[in-house]
Amino acid sequence: MIRPELPVLALSALPGGPDPVVLCASARLALDLRRAHGEAQAAQGKATWRALQSSTPALWLDALVSRALLRGEIPPDAMNGSFLGRVQESRLWEQAIARDAGAAAELFDGEGMALAAMEAASLQAAWRIEVPEAMSNAEHQAWLRWRADVARVCRENAWRGMDEILAWRVACIERGIGGLPARIGLAGFLLPDPVISRLLLVLEARGVELFCVDFSHPAAAAPSGVELADADAECAAAAAWAGRWLAAAGEGRCRLRIAVADLPARRRLLDAALHAVLHPDVVGAGWAALEREHEFVAGTPLAEQSLVATALALLQVFASPRQVALADFGVLLCAPGWSADLDECDARARIEAGLRRLLPPETSLDVLRTAIGRVLLRQPGLQAPQLLRHLELLGQAVRAATRRQSPSAWAAVFAGLLDGLGWPGQRPLLAAEAAMVAALREQIASLEKLDAILGRIDRGEALSQLRRQCRELPFLAPRRYPPRVEVCRLDDALAGAVDGLWVMGLNEGEWPPAPRPNPLLPAELQRRAGVPLARADSLAAAACEAQALWCASAGEVILSWSRQQGEKALRPSPLLDGVSLSPAPVPEARLPLVAVLEQVDDARAPPVGEHEEIHGGTGLLAAQAACPAWAFHRYRLGAAVLPAPTFGLDVLTRGQFLHAALEAFWRGRGLADLHAMDAATRAAEIARVVELALKDHDRQAIVPLPARLRGLEAERLMELLAVWLDLEAQRSDFHVLACEERHSLLIEGLAVNVVVDRIDQFADGRLAIIDYKSGRADRSRSWADARIAEPQLPIYAALAFPDRAVAAVALARVTREAPAFLGVAESEGLLPEVKALDAQRRRFNAEDFPDWDALRACWAGRLREIAREVKDGVAAVVFEDDKALAYCEVLPLLRLAERQMLLDREDAA
Repeated sequence: MIRPELPVLALSALPGGPDPVVLCASARLALDLRRAHGEAQAAQGKATWRALQSSTPALWLDALVSRALLRGEIPPDAMNGSFLGRVQESRLWEQAIARDAGAAAELFDGEGMALAAMEAASLQAAWRIEVPEAMSNAEHQAWLRWRADVARVCRENAWRGMDEILAWRVACIERGIGGLPARIGLAGFLLPDPVISRLLLVLEARGVELFCVDFSHPAAAAPSGVELADADAECAAAAAWAGRWLAAAGEGRCRLRIAVADLPARRRLLDAALHAVLHPDVVGAGWAALEREHEFVAGTPLAEQSLVATALALLQVFASPRQVALADFGVLLCAPGWSADLDECDARARIEAGLRRLLPPETSLDVLRTAIGRVLLRQPGLQAPQLLRHLELLGQAVRAATRRQSPSAWAAVFAGLLDGLGWPGQRPLLAAEAAMVAALREQIASLEKLDAILGRIDRGEALSQLRRQCRELPFLAPRRYPPRVEVCRLDDALAGAVDGLWVMGLNEGEWPPAPRPNPLLPAELQRRAGVPLARADSLAAAACEAQALWCASAGEVILSWSRQQGEKALRPSPLLDGVSLSPAPVPEARLPLVAVLEQVDDARAPPVGEHEEIHGGTGLLAAQAACPAWAFHRYRLGAAVLPAPTFGLDVLTRGQFLHAALEAFWRGRGLADLHAMDAATRAAEIARVVELALKDHDRQAIVPLPARLRGLEAERLMELLAVWLDLEAQRSDFHVLACEERHSLLIEGLAVNVVVDRIDQFADGRLAIIDYKSGRADRSRSWADARIAEPQLPIYAALAFPDRAVAAVALARVTREAPAFLGVAESEGLLPEVKALDAQRRRFNAEDFPDWDALRACWAGRLREIAREVKDGVAAVVFEDDKALAYCEVLPLLRLAERQMLLDREDAA
């Protein structure tokens, strides 16, 4: 864009101070030129120098006109009205769009549409685009209405937008304000811009000498092109290149830049690759204060910073106390940065796990407080007084909050609430954390700028505005030392000279960038007017100029591209045709550690200690039988998957309803009682016990079941019990001796607590042990196996009642489609469809199970053997087949993939 006839001066030759001023295309370039100028002065042996005055045109004009106002050169009322910032102006456009669209405004992105509308207004004014009626489409007509609405509001309130302010400041120079430098340098302006062109004409008319700034590297070399397989390979190669540069520089000066065409898509890949090369030994939170060698110069949104995210989450609970996502609140409980985050961190983690068992995925603040109290009561010794106090304070703030008030009033409420909730926590803050806390406080205070724009709003809208500001504000943590490797977008690659520059992602379609005309103005008119973002030729010319500046800005320049993206073949940018190809840098292999490796047999854990307590009951023995490592990780180490909250009722709760209803029906009864009931009496009794089960749940639950769900569950249970009792009525005479009877056993010194669902006594005095199951699987098939996968009933029959006449053991499959008893009996006819031992010789062979007593003795021996394995620390990853691990909660800890890899290596050897 800069006229070629302008003289060119080297950056290092420029003196510091107020003259000359260097105007830059971006704030980053201005800052980098100031740094590079200082380094050049130091390299010339100067002990002191005046800093280069570099700035963007908008910031320089603001400072220039402000000084003129202070000197009295411009009357205070010369620009009648108030100036609007970008945030304020965008909110005006959003309001205009919402008023025009009405209820349909929720169907599109109002925020994005407002930004496009603001851009369209700037383009129309700067490029003087007039749209004839024949070319005005529906989108343009809507934009005209929005523009008229914004203009009306600004006129009524004497507000001035950013474009109007900029034009007025240029006019102030034209009218003769003082303070202009004798010379002004220009740097980085590649695309034509009518506003900048007019500014330069006005400056020349005032006698200011213009020149271009040469900020190239003194020893720039020809660029090298590198073709790599994909984005992963590009990131790895760039990281290896940076690692070699820094290794060669040692502690000396070295400054590198990596520019990425599609940085948002590659950021995680590149960050991981650079971290692995530059900081291979830095792992864990203990290194949080370490300044890394590389830095993403554009920063990350303030909203994504940890302490800011915690603050916004707390304010979200305040803004929507009746709709709190349990997952979000769980993250908040486990997050540092508020309340007694150090003193009560362990208690808060336990509370979070307890809430998962009590609450649905969405709840309210009041219910959460009640549930936390219940969790604390259920776990003696667990205390979190500060958490309870702060949640009470949060509830008080909700009750005391005004319904609608100005953004500045909400800012005061937000700031006071965060202070009251102990934000940002008990721990002394790192420098980066202190900076993010200060940035958030500044954003909260800046809500006052929206008072006149938004008027009185509710707390949800106030938080939405704050959240948006934090999302739009990039945050860059302060550093003691500048990064030696800068990572940036292509737009930011034009900066001061560096030792090495790697530009990646230069594929066709990415470079040069595709035209992006504004959607609210006819694209053809934008092209005719010369808007560069709407013209492919303008973008290509700017890309060629930018690429030439890249190649001159470093001692080594590498331009790279990918061959493919997934299955899609890619081509290099046509602008790279003249670039010579070079081999890709290969990561250097790290030297192997010279150490004595200790072989550890992880198939055996330490034996169970004398005072070691293992909880788990029959589940412990079942897991040990299926896979010893499962039992070790789950029951000795305590590893478990936290329960996932669900809407409605989960399978476990429905099974509890069934158990409770059947217990209430059968307690103290027998077959004679069932036969004595007619159809109406039985139906009434079923309804009664179902209601008892549901009421018992409501008494224990934090929130009672909704009426509709309660009715559906009652209907399901009544149908299920009716079908099941029809099957029970076909049995021979029996009486129920016990329901839900608890027993504590000692198996090979291993304490095992068991609960018997039901014990029936036949007319001849023998017993049947029954366990309810609501699923369709027949788990009784494992009873003949050497390792019993369903040990509950065999434990009852062989170990809990060794001296009692147990004649039948069965799982009661209580389903509507296929109700049945599944098991084995001493003789025929004791339970429907349950065959005697002698009739099941395909499963129970005569050698191991010659008779009923031998069956019980064999069960006892096999169960004791499993218990001895637990006591001895057997913890190998051994299992019959993958199906045995279908319900394993600790599957990732078994490392099955690594195990299979080792087996494959052994087979290959």
